[in-house]
Amino acid sequence: MAVKADGVDLSATTAANVGQAGSSGGSYSVTITNRSTSGVTVRLGLGTSSATFQDARYVLYDEPLAAKSSLTFSPIVAEANDYIIAYSSAASVNALMMGFDEA
Repeated sequence: MAVKADGVDLSATTAANVGQAGSSGGSYSVTITNRSTSGVTVRLGLGTSSATFQDARYVLYDEPLAAKSSLTFSPIVAEANDYIIAYSSAASVNALMMGFDEA
């Protein structure tokens, strides 16, 4: 197993890759942090194409996230080369993925 950590600062209303699973997949946790003074809604899921959610693979969909707060979702088990993707309704939100690629 190889340790993996990656993250992204999200732009408003634009899906972005948090990270990508290794060639054998892996298991990860994702923390989404709202740094702004207003609440937002967030999405989290998996996809096989860069920054493109697959409808059947959402983990969170329009989940409210209060100002100056975080939420962590774990485990996210991804297949080989899956992208972990996040979205926010506003800027000043980041997503951080940490976990292990399978060997």
